Amino acid sequence: MITIVCSSQNPLDEFKKHVIKSSGLHNKVEFLGYENKGEFSLTEIYNRGLKDAKNDIVVFMHHDITIETKNWGKKLLKHYEKNPEYGILGVAGSKYLPSSGQWWENKKKMYGRVAHTHEGKTWLSSYSNDIGDGIEETIIVDGVFFSVNKKTLKKDFDETVKGFHFYDISFCFDNYLAGVKVGVHTNIRVNHQSIGQTNEAWEANRVSFAEKHKEELPVNIKKVLREGEKLKVLIGCLNFNGYTGSELYVLELVKQLVKEGCDVSICSTIGNPLASIVKNMGVKVYTLQEPPGFKLGDGKWSLKTPEGLVPSQEKTLYKVQDIEFDVLHLNHKPVTEHLLRLYPNTDSICSIHSEVIALEEPVISPQIKKYIAIRPEIKDFLVNKFNISEDIIDVVYNPIDYERFKVITTEEKRDKKRTLFVGTIDYLRKNAIQDLIETTKNDNEELWIVGKKNDTYLDEMIKGQDHVTYFPPTPNTEKLIHQCDQTAGILLGRTTIEGWLCGKDGWIYDVDNAGNILGKKLCEVPSDVDKFRSDNVAKTIMEEYKSILN
Repeated sequence: MITIVCSSQNPLDEFKKHVIKSSGLHNKVEFLGYENKGEFSLTEIYNRGLKDAKNDIVVFMHHDITIETKNWGKKLLKHYEKNPEYGILGVAGSKYLPSSGQWWENKKKMYGRVAHTHEGKTWLSSYSNDIGDGIEETIIVDGVFFSVNKKTLKKDFDETVKGFHFYDISFCFDNYLAGVKVGVHTNIRVNHQSIGQTNEAWEANRVSFAEKHKEELPVNIKKVLREGEKLKVLIGCLNFNGYTGSELYVLELVKQLVKEGCDVSICSTIGNPLASIVKNMGVKVYTLQEPPGFKLGDGKWSLKTPEGLVPSQEKTLYKVQDIEFDVLHLNHKPVTEHLLRLYPNTDSICSIHSEVIALEEPVISPQIKKYIAIRPEIKDFLVNKFNISEDIIDVVYNPIDYERFKVITTEEKRDKKRTLFVGTIDYLRKNAIQDLIETTKNDNEELWIVGKKNDTYLDEMIKGQDHVTYFPPTPNTEKLIHQCDQTAGILLGRTTIEGWLCGKDGWIYDVDNAGNILGKKLCEVPSDVDKFRSDNVAKTIMEEYKSILN
């Protein structure tokens, strides 16, 4: 039912016994072992095998492998029976073929699991997770062990590819371009008694292949999440230890992404209380000094190198582990630049939280596939100042916890109207706060101010102002909103949206990058307020993630 094709300059009797016995098919296996002392290229031998094979399913394998899976032949036949659209299947391959033709250039795009034995040591090269009995679609597969369905093939092996290198990439890609589906399976395991080094002959064939296909390369297949597979997201931001707007943005987003089944990590200036909250949800947290897979040298711990142990250098960041993510979700310019350098093969989405803070200016990089503007004015800012295409900018508002911020009925009766202002006490908010103090005093109203003091002006401003009350940052902003009649803030900040979800109108101050007031307006609760709910925002952002999956 299957034909095995193998080429070797040595006798294949023992190898034949091994592969037939382990296949579980016994007398249903045709073994075509070709003796080749170097007079024929592998493409010539394999084309002969295709022609001589009596069966439609033909397996090509190196003679220096051990097949570790029992009944592998039955498993292979089941793959083709369940997936008749596939024409080529292998144990390792890639969804990405770069202009160079070097298919392992982007490790994140590789799939499969192959054991290697060399100089008495054995290890497993895990290019991807185990995909069980499934198949992952790829562009090419490696020649160590692969099979074809002759009925589905469109192209033979290209005999202009001489020698014993790059025949597999050429064959797969020619068929892929002709519409043949290529894939990788992981339920058939092989041990390759080699480390597969390249040489001058390999390089010559690579250069020839790249030149031949320069118009078609690079080629990329987007990743499709399998049922039950978690989306791996790394969120990077400047701080994750307090209650500023961007920190709460990350917190609320993370809470919903976890509910949606994502595997989330955060890289930031980490601290409590936020770190404890997300850790209890299973979220992994890392410092900006030691992002996932990296370790900072201190002169004490040592690296393993081919030359032996080498002491780490102080303040030098070393990659110590391959940790791959599906998506980077980045915030703040310096963090974005930092993480893009460390994960150059991972596509990214970048959230921009302000159009008036230099820290929020966008990084322009081909790695960033989408920008998220948290309000329409920021989208205009990105387009007009940085010439970023509108096509890759989406407006997705701040995510707000709808279970905390909601309309409730209160029995409290007050003689004076009360306004709540929430925000970091800094230069951007100084003029707005001063205006609020004066306006509420003139209107015989109360003003509550909540925020971290990053500047010293507030104490002097509210001195002697009996109608003003200051509160330090709090995780229970909703309680204060419910005790007020309306909110106030600069631009379209979190508190305005939180107030809307609680049924409160909000004053929005429009300010420039120096905090000068350009205008102010009392904005009523919008009819489509549900678009700010954290569950709806997270679902929208997850679709953004999936749209850039690679």
